[in-house]
Amino acid sequence: ILIYDYKIKIKILTKEGASWADGEIFLYENGNSKQTLSDFEASAYNLVDGRIKKTIMEQNYISREKINEKRTAVKFSIPEVRSGTVIEYKYRIKSDFIFAIPDVNMQHSIPVMYSKFIITAPEYFSFNYFNAGYSNINIQRKRGVGYKNVNTSGYRSSTFYTNIVWCEMEDLPALKREPYIWCLDDFRIKVEFEVSAASLPNGFLEKFTNTWKDVSNKLRYMSFNTDLKTSYPFKKEVVEIKNSKLSEIEKVRAILKLVKSKISWNGRYRLISDKLNDAIKKGEGTSAEINFVLHSALRDAGFDVVPVLLNPRSYGRIPNTLPTIDKINTFIIKVNLKNSQIFVDGTNLHTDINILPVNLLVDRARIYKVNDDTGWIDLTNIVKSTYSSVLIGNIDETGILSGTIKKTYTNQSAYSFKNKYAKYNSKEEYIKDFEKENNLQISNIEIQGLDSSAVVEIINFKGAVNSTADYIYLNSLVLPFMSENPFNQQGRILPIEFEFPVTYDIMCNIKYPENYIIEEMPKNIKYTLNDNEMNCQYITQNVGNNIQMKFNFTMDKIIYPASKYNELKSFYGMLTQMSGSQIVIKKNQ
Repeated sequence: ILIYDYKIKIKILTKEGASWADGEIFLYENGNSKQTLSDFEASAYNLVDGRIKKTIMEQNYISREKINEKRTAVKFSIPEVRSGTVIEYKYRIKSDFIFAIPDVNMQHSIPVMYSKFIITAPEYFSFNYFNAGYSNINIQRKRGVGYKNVNTSGYRSSTFYTNIVWCEMEDLPALKREPYIWCLDDFRIKVEFEVSAASLPNGFLEKFTNTWKDVSNKLRYMSFNTDLKTSYPFKKEVVEIKNSKLSEIEKVRAILKLVKSKISWNGRYRLISDKLNDAIKKGEGTSAEINFVLHSALRDAGFDVVPVLLNPRSYGRIPNTLPTIDKINTFIIKVNLKNSQIFVDGTNLHTDINILPVNLLVDRARIYKVNDDTGWIDLTNIVKSTYSSVLIGNIDETGILSGTIKKTYTNQSAYSFKNKYAKYNSKEEYIKDFEKENNLQISNIEIQGLDSSAVVEIINFKGAVNSTADYIYLNSLVLPFMSENPFNQQGRILPIEFEFPVTYDIMCNIKYPENYIIEEMPKNIKYTLNDNEMNCQYITQNVGNNIQMKFNFTMDKIIYPASKYNELKSFYGMLTQMSGSQIVIKKNQ
């Protein structure tokens, strides 16, 4: 049995910090195996009239909530907590899942003065450990004392020893969320464990998952491999697509759309399906159930398909040092064509060929094949994405700008636009929001291609620019590209992780009144970061009574170490300055 004891002591320094007196303890059960909570005690300590007053949490401050068939949350709220209070609580969990040692979090969202863990295990068990986060942990290991093994199972009594692993840390800073981080927990200072083998005195010997090939082989004997072979329920439609004259890629797209029309996503990521047939009948399911059906449909249509195992960005990266099924929470499908490979996922209505939910654009995923260790794959750059904008406008002598903007979004940019647009209840609501954001009046917006990987938006607009009796002031790109620098801290400890590689192309042509002249224009710029991993160029020129602006920003790399923070800060500072600069047009007296 696995027994773990927690002891926590926190001093509340602010009114907002009182929320730390509310907590949840999660218990898991599966079949006859379960986790049980015991020895739960909690108290609050306050200084009252120069004396320490202890308030013990009573049972009425504890409640249980059944989350699903396998998980229960024990919720508690320690009373009499305010600024200056010290809270203390402890509990024990006994678990039948002896091979699932929980991660030990040394760092939290508040500063930690002192943190310690000790793990003691009989020498019969071998386990690996890995320290995560941006700081090294001094983990120590030693052999413990001997214990008498009582003869209760028909084998001789013997003496066994324990293996002890422990660590102490002091003055850990708070782990605070910063812009452009996929999952903050990826960088938490913590220790992860894995039981790799058990060798008992009665001759029992079993090795557990310790390589990625072992993970694949373990999935082979689970329902995962069985569900990959499930028969596709909508055979007639698949046969029609298979026998059609569509290209191979268009057939894959048609099957993807078919599956998404038959089963909607319930918002839950899963690797294993509990009730695949029920999900098919209900028309709603988890990521596993949808992609099992998608896998079967593509296979029945004659395609070579392979699952790609991954963890969504928000769940944290799959550890490459401790291979385990427990850290994999979903999968997508790789389709091998004659001269290429493409990726599909059926959880979002707006996905397409090589266009995945941003949460699944991970830099670390594994291709699954039975009896095969196939290695890692990076999904962050499987398709090029662009945003282009062409603005044609005219400024009259009263300072009114009118014209047309044509925006084109491709691939992941189109996916992001479609998800954003879908949140509005109507086109009119979207227009109202657009007008407010850009300080413009919109006479019409036409949107094309919402069912494709390229969306075109055509906007007819009118609005006032800054002007006086003799001057007109025009933004360097008419509509600012960036209003403020997102990197405004002095320094940074965590890396920088953007959404996806993208290219922005913006062109503007503005005609101004003939009795005006250009007095001031922004300087042309060309800036490159890290050998073209990120670059931008801005060019403006005056041709007759027309101002022509061209801007290009390309981001090819999306993950940067903290050591590049100052360079990124400078780069984005330049972008912000350029975006906020003005073209000054003066009346010719």
